Amino acid sequence: MQHLREQTEQSDTLLELLEGTSCSFCEDGHLVQERYKGNEAVICSGCGTPGAQVW
Repeated sequence: MQHLREQTEQSDTLLELLEGTSCSFCEDGHLVQERYKGNEAVICSGCGTPGAQVW
């Protein structure tokens, strides 16, 4: 159970680090935390492309 908790914390940290960065797929967007196809993710506010997702 400890291992699962550590993985969840690492995933949250990864998404927090990516949040606010520029989208690599469009010029106008930045990454925001949202769900993507049921997974925690950071998604571009401009084009909707996921920058990263964890499951």
